[in-house]
Amino acid sequence: MKSLLYMFRRYRVATLLNLLGLGVAVATFYLFMTQVIYNRTYNHNIHDYKHMYRLEIYGNFGDVWGANVCRPFVTLLKDIPQVKDVTYISPYTNKTDVKVGNRTIAVPVITMGMPGIEFFTGKLLSGSSKTCADGANVIINRSTAEKMFGTVNAAGKTFEDDNGNGGKTTVTVVGVSEDMPDNCTLPNGVYICENESVMNDWSEWSFNVYMLLDKGANQKKVERAIKLAFMKANGVSEKDEKEFDKETNMKFRITPMDDIYFSGISFKDKGNRGLVDVLTVASIFVLFIAMLNLLNLSLSEIPMRMRGINTRRVMGASVGSLRIKMIMENVLFAFVGLVIGILLIVAFQRSETCMKLVSGDINFSTHWVLMAVMAVSALVVGALSAVVPAFYSTSFIPAMVLKGSFGLSPRGRRLRMAIMAVQFCVAFALAIYIGVMSNQSSYIFNSDYGFNKNEVFYTWLSDEAQAKKDAVRAELKKLPFVESVGFAQNAIGASDNYMGWGRGEGEHHVSLQVLPCDYDYLRTMQLKIVEGRNFNESDMKTGAYVLNKAAMAQYKWLVVGDSIGRQNDWDSQSNYNIVGVCENFKLKSMRCDNSNVAVAFIIFGPNMADWGDRCGQVFVRVAKNQDKLEAKRRIAEVLNKLDGSQKYEMKFLDDDLQQTYVDEFRFISQVKLFAIICIIITVIGVFSLTMFETEYRRKEIAIRKVMGSSVGSVVSLFALRYAVPLVIAFVIAAPIGWWLSNSWLQSFAEHTPIHWWLLPISFVAVSAVVVLTVVVQSWRVATANPVESIKTE
Repeated sequence: MKSLLYMFRRYRVATLLNLLGLGVAVATFYLFMTQVIYNRTYNHNIHDYKHMYRLEIYGNFGDVWGANVCRPFVTLLKDIPQVKDVTYISPYTNKTDVKVGNRTIAVPVITMGMPGIEFFTGKLLSGSSKTCADGANVIINRSTAEKMFGTVNAAGKTFEDDNGNGGKTTVTVVGVSEDMPDNCTLPNGVYICENESVMNDWSEWSFNVYMLLDKGANQKKVERAIKLAFMKANGVSEKDEKEFDKETNMKFRITPMDDIYFSGISFKDKGNRGLVDVLTVASIFVLFIAMLNLLNLSLSEIPMRMRGINTRRVMGASVGSLRIKMIMENVLFAFVGLVIGILLIVAFQRSETCMKLVSGDINFSTHWVLMAVMAVSALVVGALSAVVPAFYSTSFIPAMVLKGSFGLSPRGRRLRMAIMAVQFCVAFALAIYIGVMSNQSSYIFNSDYGFNKNEVFYTWLSDEAQAKKDAVRAELKKLPFVESVGFAQNAIGASDNYMGWGRGEGEHHVSLQVLPCDYDYLRTMQLKIVEGRNFNESDMKTGAYVLNKAAMAQYKWLVVGDSIGRQNDWDSQSNYNIVGVCENFKLKSMRCDNSNVAVAFIIFGPNMADWGDRCGQVFVRVAKNQDKLEAKRRIAEVLNKLDGSQKYEMKFLDDDLQQTYVDEFRFISQVKLFAIICIIITVIGVFSLTMFETEYRRKEIAIRKVMGSSVGSVVSLFALRYAVPLVIAFVIAAPIGWWLSNSWLQSFAEHTPIHWWLLPISFVAVSAVVVLTVVVQSWRVATANPVESIKTE
């Protein structure tokens, strides 16, 4: 303990820096592991998730797997012996305004089949799902109950909702469910259970079907049974299976609930197991780097402690007791680092900016097991970092140590430099990795989307505002900076999931991503028309289509100026004329290949009035070089004046990309944080190593200066020692950094290349930091009075 305090007093800066480095490493380990747990336990809160599966079909909407199926599959699945229970849920969450007393509240509404959310939660907090499908009865989750009624005990309470005919319907809450956590596919809100009358509707493929299998059920047999059941429902016998496969190219599979988030099938399935593995390795590796740093510090201290250690051996202390004492000193050092790490985590939790870097709950009470692992890991790091120094410092004959100096032991120097080279490798690889990540971030924001996402504001409209779109458009266009106003169901470029239609038969079957909109939406988004014309106001009376070039290329029989279903027996409700063709654009995120996505913009005609116009969002383009914040405020002011049912807050379409890629950007931020921490720890190690080496060579430096050496030559003497390790480390790290970067880029269908110039930039950046650290530390000794150095030596 006395030795530890002595080293702290003599080398306070180096000791404090290493303590801080260890604390940061411990905190990083904890925070990264909470993210690993968050992702690896996705959907684990769902009741009996180990035996729950989602149905997915290949070929129904092009040559891809899709989770959207129709409700009759529920009936088919119930007849399969190994299937215990089945339900369906709409993946689309709509917001609606409901009235509770005198208050109007916007709530998410989720449509599903019986037994409702109870299928996923196992039980309700209160009430029952038995009458959920009987008229205007719903189940709501805990937080929605508290928001609407101020209490969890909401079963039996009522609210008013629009009945679709201009009137109001009284809705009764028949049950309250537990909240779904963030790491769950299922949303929170108001759950509406549909009755059995819709179970024969094969036309709407807009639902996800989930099934609960018996324990020990054979997944492949269930998939086979689903295919045969579908064939039978469509009048195809098992003996005609080959013909069915040839004509439809359909395949069936069921995905375990545990794997859904990582499947990439639905727009909520954004998980990436590779990224989770990277975070897991990073969590462990940051402790390893901290251990190397602590080991280097301990090795650097050995020459100054060796005389004292071996003096105690001469006085009768055993080798074992001395080794244990040195190890315990480092364990105590690590304990202080652990305390610093805990304080950093607490500070992190209290920072709103920092909390944006993580997902889910990071409280110690939630992760008490991880907390224990963190504590043990920190102490183990302390113990391991002392093993080599403890054995090395007690491995010499005491008499030899007391006679000589071990400050510049060649073996010690080589070992310390080898440890530092490993840290250099990590720093270089991470520098390349974050360079590629930064390039991809820039590519996501600045690439050509095929439409102009700048200067566009949008928001969801209430039912009241949707009923008077013409007035909304007219009032907004009175604002001098507003160029155009359009309405649509979706914002393009900001999701991976849009309404899909499959129409036609045989060779003339088409599969389209369909976006309902009004006549001014394409102008507002500045989508370029390359054939035919854009929508006009008269199309609102007849219905019309504008397709993209990819759709026309895939389905060559389609002709501008003719009806979309001219060669098929299409439903007359949607068989409108194709009035134009627009340039291809990025409909979906860059996780998907947008080059072959067939898109149809549609204006619903009067014969589709029972569908509604589906244009629940307003999009407003303002002129360039306007004060966007002022424009945003004034647009919201107009909407609030026209519609008092809710308070409007406009969103930037350009900023919405941040939400689309929120998981990727969070991961990029986490890796950048990890890289910065590793580089900081490496710099701390370089600082400490240089400090101790300059102490050992203080007399040599003084003599060199007396003999005429300049300060610059002394500084370069130390700086050049790191040149070879830096070059060797970079040669090793460059291919590792390239491989890591390329593996991450594969999670995007569209991505930037790995530019060659990132490698030399990474080398220069890291080397400059290292060399600057060496120069600063060695400059202090090089400029000292040589007489004083010789005296103290």
